[in-house]
Order: sequence, then structure tokens, then C-alpha cells
Amino acid sequence: MLQSPAQANPPGFPLNYGVFQNYYYKHEPYAGNTNMSTIGTLGTAFYFLGAPIATYLVRRYAQWQRQTIWIGFTIAIVGLGAAGWAKDFGSLVATQGVTFGMGILIMWYPIFNMMNEWFIERRGFALAVICASTGFTGLFYPFALEVLLNKYGPETTLRISAVGLLSLCGPCLPLFKNRCPIPRKEAPEVDYSFLKLPLFYFFALAGLLQGLGFYFPTIYLPSYATSLGLSSTMGALLLVIYSLAQVVGQMAFGHVSDMRIKRLWQDQRVPVEILVFLSPCVSGVAILVLWGPAHSLGMLIAFAIVYGISAGGFAVLWARMASTLSPSPALALTTFSYFACMKGIGNIVTGPISSALISLSPDVDHDVYANGRFKGIVAYSGACMLASAAVMVVWWVSKRVKGCMARKDGSGTADECLA
Repeated sequence: MLQSPAQANPPGFPLNYGVFQNYYYKHEPYAGNTNMSTIGTLGTAFYFLGAPIATYLVRRYAQWQRQTIWIGFTIAIVGLGAAGWAKDFGSLVATQGVTFGMGILIMWYPIFNMMNEWFIERRGFALAVICASTGFTGLFYPFALEVLLNKYGPETTLRISAVGLLSLCGPCLPLFKNRCPIPRKEAPEVDYSFLKLPLFYFFALAGLLQGLGFYFPTIYLPSYATSLGLSSTMGALLLVIYSLAQVVGQMAFGHVSDMRIKRLWQDQRVPVEILVFLSPCVSGVAILVLWGPAHSLGMLIAFAIVYGISAGGFAVLWARMASTLSPSPALALTTFSYFACMKGIGNIVTGPISSALISLSPDVDHDVYANGRFKGIVAYSGACMLASAAVMVVWWVSKRVKGCMARKDGSGTADECLA
């Protein structure tokens, strides 16, 4: 699976859409169009929103996994290249948004299923490596896109990007292989018993709320920087810093999620519920305390670092959240897909919500919180993150109360009360 980081480059591309949006917003024929964020949202939402369907097909037709990776990669490259000939907003949505996103959806889940086969004990860290590789691309994508956009415009930049991804990632495709023997017949129907577990719904709700607020900072950081009078290059720099911090956060959260600790005289993993709480909690505080009052490059850099580490680590927890609900690799893949779908639901509404919020205060006012224009964005995304953290607090309290009640009734133990 050493080839996974290289292959993760296409999913990393739409995460740097903020550079495109900043350019589109300031240049004709899209100047002032507040709906441009929809393109970036669709580019990332599809491979989250379509996860349940994609994983079902991966499990049902496992013998076609390697071919599916090729098909998805081809669709993604064609979509990105075709965007280079788009002349209006609708065409960009269809190519850079929908087609590219669909391609990533089709290619990504066979890769994740292969990862599940190769890694058991270190599954959280393995997913962290793959996710971190998408963040690693953010170390050079923003600067490269900024230079290309200013020199050649969006059409040529998109074509160059398509050729670049084809050249860098295409040679890696033959390296993907399954660890387990591929069944010749269709796999049996998936077990959906995890839907009976209350913890699944707490995880899902926390993921949904986190997804509702996650993308706003990465989309609007470059625009926020230019509203302060900073150059567009500084906006790209912020995305680079965020991407580097995201890599650190993903590797750290993935490693910690696999760690075993001594707790109540038992050797067990770090409770993933704690990490699911910490990630959005720190992210929400960073948004409201660091981004909102930011009036200098230094504060924006501090925010990019803290937010990148905390928010970036949430998605890598999905693998351990899934294995907490069921140790079965097949069932873990299915539960993982539902967590991804929750984030996709939040992601798909980011575009319309952001357009509505930004239109409430279209003018920049440096004397107002979040420069006036971005106060709705900051307040909304921060509230979503804190609400996500609150979901896990409710879970912990309900679990503790239930355990203590069971102890009083004589049907539980002291450990259940302390858990």
C-alpha cells in the first residue's frame, strides 16, 4: 500500500479549490458570483455522499475492484481536463464539480477496501497516511495553481492540472492489489446490524455537524486574506500552512487512535469517542477565537495551524469508529461509508449556505468581527464544530448515567458507572 499516497493526489486537488474561487471571484466572467463555492463543494461532496452506494458495489462485485479504480481515475481526469474548455458557470459545475467528483468517488472506495484488507491493528494509522497524502499535495498545489492562474488563466491551468495528475498518478494504478483472495461469485448481502447500535447514531450526528462546518475555512481563507489587503500569494500560503498542519493532525490522530493504554487494569485502545470530541471542539474554538478576530497575517497563520491539526484529524477516525462498532472488515467498510456520507451531506449544502451567508454582509469592514463580510461564515462554521463536540458529551453523559443506574439495580458493575 505504499502506492496509496501517490494515488491520493486526485482527492487532494479539490481541497485547494479556494485558490480557484479567489481567482474566479475577481475576474470575468465570474467576477462577484457568490455561487462559485458550489463547484468546489461538489468536487469533494460526491466521494463522500455516494459512499454507501460505492462500498455496496465494491463488496458486491469485489472481482472488479482494480478495473473500477481505472474507470474512476479516467472519469476524474476527463472531467478536470474538460473544465479547461468550460465557458460558463454551468459548464464548470458539470466538469470541475460533478464529473471530477464522480471519478474520485468511483476510484477511492476500492482503494479503501484494499487498505482494510492489508491493515488490521494499525488501520487508523494506515488511513491517516492515505488522508495525509491528500493534505501533502496542499504543500505545493496552492502556489502552483496561483502561478498558473495568474500567468495563463483558469482554462490552461485546468488542462495542465489534468495532464499533471495523469502523469503523476497514472503509473501507480497497476500497483494496487488485494491481499485476500477475490471471490469469483458475488459476495453475500451486507449485514446492517450496526444500525441497531446507539453509538452509531451519535457518531453519525457528530460527523454530520462536523461536515456542515468543515469546508468554510479552506474555501474562504484566501478571500479573507485579500480582504485584509494581503496579496493572493499570501492567501495561497495560508492554504499551504493549513495543508501541512492537516498532515500533522491526521498522522497524530491516526497514531493515537491505534494506541493501547492501561485503563482500569485492562489493556485497551484509546477510546475513539474522546478523539471524536476533541477534534471538533478544538476546531470550533479556533474558528471563533483565532479566525473571527484575525486582522493580521500572523493570526491567520495561527488559525491555519490549529485548525489544520484539529479538523484535519477527524476523517482518519472513521476507520477506528467503524471497528469500534464491529471488528468485521466487511462491516467496518460499510459503517465507514455511512460516516463519509454524513460528511457529504454537510459538504453538499456548504455551497448554498455559504452563498447565503456571504450575501448577508457583502461589504468589508475592518472594525467589525470577521471583517464584517465573513462574520456569518465564521459564526456558522464555529457553531457547527462545537455542536459536533457536544454530541459526544451527550453520549458520554448518557452512557455514564445508564451505567450508574444499572449498578444501582444490581445489573451492572462499578466499571460501567465509571466508563
